[in-house]
Amino acid sequence: MNNNFFDPGQNSGNVNDFSADNEVEKISPQKKKEIQKLFIILLAIGLVIGIFTAWGVVTIMNNFGLTEKTNQFEKFHGN
Repeated sequence: MNNNFFDPGQNSGNVNDFSADNEVEKISPQKKKEIQKLFIILLAIGLVIGIFTAWGVVTIMNNFGLTEKTNQFEKFHGN
């Protein structure tokens, strides 16, 4: 079994070695801008969903009284 992916020291001269730097350099500037725009849109959507989820959780906790201070009971020490 050839394990070049996990052990780069055993390079058998395979021309299909993975190189992220070469792949990034091949992308056109227009494609980079499209990817950046998509990333920012997905990030914004995630933040909005997170805000609404947090608001919903806090609202439900308030409705069920889970945010109120609990009663403190006095501890009795037997003498």
